[in-house]
Amino acid sequence: MSFSHQSLRNFAHQHDDIPAFHAGYLLLTILSAAMLNLGAFVLLIAAHMSLDFVKYRERNGLPWSQTFEGMLRESLVDLTLLFTGVALSVYLHHHVAVAALSGMFLEQVKLVRALALFVPKFEILRHFVVAVLSLRSYLSELHPGMHTGWSGPERLCMALCVLSIVLVAFASPLMSAPGDVVTAILADELIPWRL
Repeated sequence: MSFSHQSLRNFAHQHDDIPAFHAGYLLLTILSAAMLNLGAFVLLIAAHMSLDFVKYRERNGLPWSQTFEGMLRESLVDLTLLFTGVALSVYLHHHVAVAALSGMFLEQVKLVRALALFVPKFEILRHFVVAVLSLRSYLSELHPGMHTGWSGPERLCMALCVLSIVLVAFASPLMSAPGDVVTAILADELIPWRL
């Protein structure tokens, strides 16, 4: 028992130095991003934000406002990727007017949609796994932007989140698509157990 426990501890301390670990991690990340829908990544972001809550509120004793600021700063890129991915999944879906052309163009739109959804999922998963694999370090370091104003890139991320939400909210009239079609697309993308 102590041999396996010690081996596991050694692996935990040295996993960053093992090239095979990085290759396996990258392969599993790619496969997961390709197979899972965006709903699974909503759960990952929620788990990551829960870690941030523990980090800012419990470990560092920050007040609620700074805790939520830290949680938002830590997950802002992930949230931007998620909201952008949701908007792209609606607007590039083959049932919606822009993509519902025909023939070769429809296949190209399907390929673009697959790639447009893969990239956000891959980055969200990679960011989450990096945080979990270096949990002790992650929990001890505050976001470098804490106690400063919002930077230009952070404001851009917030604007993209708002734009994506507005685009999804008005997808039905903008795309001349029935509301139930847009709702079905969102359900397929955001309910985690619908693979």
